[in-house]
Amino acid sequence: MTRILEFIVAAIIVFALAVIIGLALPSSGHIERSVEISHNGRHISDMLSNFRRFPDWGAIRMLDPKAQFSLEGPDYGQGTRINWTSTKPNPGNGSFEVVTKEGDTSLTWKVTNPWKGENKHYTITLEPQRNGRITKVTWAYDVEYGWDLIARYSGLYINGDPATQIQLNLASLQQQMAAIPNVDYTQYEVFVADVPVQPQLVVPTSAPRSLDEVAAATDKAMEEIAAVMKKNNLSPVGSRHTTTVEWGDENYVFDVAQGISTAAIKIDGKDFTIGPATPQAAPADAAATEQGAEPPAPVPGQLDRKGNLIVSGNVVARTGYAGKALVTTWTGSPAGLPLTRLALKAYAMSLGYRFNENSNRYFDVMLTDPATVADDEQQFKVYLPITDNVVANEPAAAPPEPAAPASAATGGQR
Repeated sequence: MTRILEFIVAAIIVFALAVIIGLALPSSGHIERSVEISHNGRHISDMLSNFRRFPDWGAIRMLDPKAQFSLEGPDYGQGTRINWTSTKPNPGNGSFEVVTKEGDTSLTWKVTNPWKGENKHYTITLEPQRNGRITKVTWAYDVEYGWDLIARYSGLYINGDPATQIQLNLASLQQQMAAIPNVDYTQYEVFVADVPVQPQLVVPTSAPRSLDEVAAATDKAMEEIAAVMKKNNLSPVGSRHTTTVEWGDENYVFDVAQGISTAAIKIDGKDFTIGPATPQAAPADAAATEQGAEPPAPVPGQLDRKGNLIVSGNVVARTGYAGKALVTTWTGSPAGLPLTRLALKAYAMSLGYRFNENSNRYFDVMLTDPATVADDEQQFKVYLPITDNVVANEPAAAPPEPAAPASAATGGQR
C-alpha cells in the first residue's frame, strides 16, 4: 500500500512539474529563414501570390510526391487558396491561403495543417538589395499556443518540420526564379484573350536579324499572299500576323500570315477546306528512303510535313491558333518586340500560367500601317498562347471612328 501511495505522489509531483514547466514555456512560436535571389521583387511577389504552379515547386510535393492538390478562390492575390491531401503524416492534409499582400514587399499565408497551435501563418518579406538587382526573401512562421500546454511543448520542435518546410520552399523558389527571364513587365498591361479560330494564308520565311531585312522578307511574303488572294477572290480579315518560329543569334525564322474570310479554297480547280496544321507521319515509301532517295516534294493541294495545306509557291493555308492567350500591346519600333515577348514569358511564369512555346508559339498582330505611321510609332498586339482554362478579361476593341466627310477629306489634302 505504501508503494502505491509513493507512486501516486510521484506522479502528482511529475504532473505538477510538467504543468509548471509548460506554463513557463512561450505561448507563441516564431522562426524564420532567409535567402537572396537574383531576381526582380515583382516576379517573386507574383509567384507567391498564386498557387497555380505551387504543386510543382512547393515543399509539400517533395515530402509526398503522391499528394493531391486543388485550388479555390481567385486565381491571384488575397483569398486564393490551395488544398492538399496526403496519406503521409508529414505533410498530412492541409491548405495555404493568401490572406494579406502589401505591394511587392510582403505577403501572408494562412497555414492549416496538423502542426499544433492556432493562428498559424507564414509571413514572407521581400527586401531589395544591391540597387534592386537582388532580393532578400525572408520566410517566417508564427504560431500561437495559448493555454494549450501540449502545444507549448510542441513549440520545442519548431525547428523541426516547420523549419524544414521553410528551407525546402526557399531552395525550390530560388531554382524556380532562376528559370524566369529577369525582365521588368510592370510597364506592360497584360490581359487574357480568347483567340477565335481564323483561316489564314501563310508564308514561312526567314531573314537576318536586321529590321530592314525582316521588313523586306515580310513585304515579299505579303506580296505572295496578296497574289493568291486576288487569284482566288479572297478577302482579307484583320491585320497581318507574324509568328515567331526561332529567334536565333543571327537569323529570325518566322511565319507571315493573313486572315481570310472563308475556309473554302480552290486549288487547281479542286475544292479544299482549310483546317489546323497537323504534322505528317514519316513517308510511306520506306524502301525509297532506305535507298537514299528523297521522297517526292508535295504539290499544291497536298500537305507539307508540318501539316499545312500547300496553295501555291511558298503560300500555305491553315487555321491560326485558337484558344486562350496572354496579350499585351507594344507601341514603338519593331525592335522592341523580342523584349515584349520575353516580358510576356516572365509574366506567364511568375503568375503560373502554363504554355509551350514550341508547339504554340508567340505571334504578334500589326495594328498600324507602316506606310503611314513612323517606325518608332508602330503598334502591335503580342500574344503568348496558354493552356489554362481561365476567364478572358481583355477589353473589347474600341469601335472604329466614323469616316470623315468627303469635303473635309478633300480640304485636308490641299
